[in-house]
Amino acid sequence: MIHLLWAALAIPVIIHLVHRRKAKEVPFSTLRFLQLVDQRVARRHRLKEILLLVARLLLIAALIGALYRPMVRSATFRGANVPTTAAVVLDNTYSMRAAAQGALHFDSAKRAAGRILDGLRRGDAACIVPFDSPDPAPPEATTGLSRLREELNAMECGYGTAELAGALRRALAALQKGTTPRKELYVITDFQKLSWTSALSELKGSFPADMPVFLVDAGREVGTNLALTHAEFGLNVQVAGAASDVYCTIRNTGRLNARKDLGLFLNGEKVDHREVALAAGAEATAAFSHVFAQTGDVGGELRLDADELDADNARCFTAAVRGKLPVLLVNGDPSAVPTLNETFFLELALQTPSPSGLVLSPIQTKTVVEGELSRERLEDYACLILANVPRLTDLAADHLRRYVTGGGGLVIFTGNRVDPASYNTSLAGAGQEPLLPALLGEVRQSEEGPQPGYRIRSLAREHPVFRAIADQMDTEGCRVRRFFSVIPLKNAGESSVLAELDAGPLILERKSGAGIVILCTSSADLEWNNLPARRFFLPMLHQMVYYAAQSAQSAGNLTVGTPYVLQMPPLDKPVDVSFFAPATGEKAIDGKPVAVVAAAQGQNAVTFQDTRRPGVYRAAYSVDGQPYERLFAVNVDARESDLTRIEPEEAAKMLGAPVAKVVEGPDRLLLVVRREREGLPLWNYLFGLALALAVVETFIANVMLRD
Repeated sequence: MIHLLWAALAIPVIIHLVHRRKAKEVPFSTLRFLQLVDQRVARRHRLKEILLLVARLLLIAALIGALYRPMVRSATFRGANVPTTAAVVLDNTYSMRAAAQGALHFDSAKRAAGRILDGLRRGDAACIVPFDSPDPAPPEATTGLSRLREELNAMECGYGTAELAGALRRALAALQKGTTPRKELYVITDFQKLSWTSALSELKGSFPADMPVFLVDAGREVGTNLALTHAEFGLNVQVAGAASDVYCTIRNTGRLNARKDLGLFLNGEKVDHREVALAAGAEATAAFSHVFAQTGDVGGELRLDADELDADNARCFTAAVRGKLPVLLVNGDPSAVPTLNETFFLELALQTPSPSGLVLSPIQTKTVVEGELSRERLEDYACLILANVPRLTDLAADHLRRYVTGGGGLVIFTGNRVDPASYNTSLAGAGQEPLLPALLGEVRQSEEGPQPGYRIRSLAREHPVFRAIADQMDTEGCRVRRFFSVIPLKNAGESSVLAELDAGPLILERKSGAGIVILCTSSADLEWNNLPARRFFLPMLHQMVYYAAQSAQSAGNLTVGTPYVLQMPPLDKPVDVSFFAPATGEKAIDGKPVAVVAAAQGQNAVTFQDTRRPGVYRAAYSVDGQPYERLFAVNVDARESDLTRIEPEEAAKMLGAPVAKVVEGPDRLLLVVRREREGLPLWNYLFGLALALAVVETFIANVMLRD
């Protein structure tokens, strides 16, 4: 019946015609006064009457239009109150731990997710899909919204990093299983650029045309944030009574300059600190030097004062402090004349006595000949040095492989007795993980001359082997007359050159398993070079041994979420390994085990999966009544500290969904969603227009027409 009201538009027209003003007849004594009438006044009056008529027509039309309750429907409109399945992709990476006015971005994200659940009706289904999830399988959408809300309230922000593409795949898979007519996808994030990778391009075409995607901005720019992005010991082995240097890298990822206190904590106790100041976007390196008074395992932490993102304010590390560093030397060319022994200069450098004859070196060496290597218990040594050993038996090579992959350090010096084919087969043969950084080729010999020999062309000056001594190394007088050329491995990703001659590599490194192998392509005596006669040979050899003797307890290099593999000697019987998570109090290691992993007989490694929180963890087990412990550190991925944001509109284009709506914050979310589900009601605007027209009509009728 509302359409009949359009006839009411005739009322203003009738009134206008009925009340149309007519000129009155007035008798004049003369017509000369008519010439004074200004005809423009009559035309202006007619214009005002037309405006009044138009205002009245529009007023009635607006009122009638409002009674129709018109709506502007979205492209995804499926009808009012239709059953809905909603998938909420929730950013739980540690950048969401940034604080805005005392509240974490993650709290804002949870509030937005809660409002989404509140907007669903009985019979609707929903699921929550975190960015960073330990379960790669897509979740099941549930109609138990109250239980889902409880899970949301209990959810904590993680410490990991993840891209958006993986979470979207799981969410789309969950929605595809849904049977409701309407499906909705929500992405609640801080729009950190790191999460929006090129992998999103693979999802284009996966979004249904009738499914709206809501991009909810739960973050903001961070003003102050200093991030510890890296921490390490200068050398991997710490000895009681000797100075140990700890290096760390700090980056200012905020938009403001910052000044904070940086502290060094060992076993929960603050032992040193210093102030660091960085401009926005700047990066710097800080170092601490500490002398460990006692032996044993130590859990440490470098920690900055609190700022707007506390998750990246700490880096953890571990140290196995020894009284003496046990090193096994394998003499491949023994001699009755001590100075002709292949290990003579090695023993002299590693066990340097004082003038009084007292050995002050923190290294304790034992020398064996080639045939005795297989009888040694290699796990008792922090580092092994092979000096001109001709060849390796299969048994010896197998022992070396297990030793290195378990965390030991191996240093190889070549020489005139080395059989390169034997080394290549034993330590880099097909079908096994290579230990050698490169294959050994033919021997290269310099031409004779006044100063025969190849010179050292370059050093990896920032590498731990050379970092503390490179500036004092006088390499001009070094001459290498012979060395083995090398052939790069096909899988050379873990190999690097530490020192290079002008004719080829001199010192190479490879990481294998938890251990390190260093290869010197020349000898450890004066037969092939004059290195042992140089002053830097002693500190270089010491640092080489310290670095190689990793013992699987170097500064923390595990990132959150990375499984930890505990290497053990082969077991004669099953053993249970208990893993303890970082404590939240002052003590570095405490609490009940979070997992117990069984190691079968003959097994020499177990894997611990639950490394979702940064800190120092502890593994403990017992073999034949003898207790063993191992500390390991887990840190956040420093890439997540880059808080650069992507513009939401650019993110929407990058997503490639047919219908993508950007929501500026949780407070506007329900309004945007309601309009998308039900449409935009226009009757309120029409009523407002009618009120405005009523004011205009009154003004024209009572003011303008009276003038």
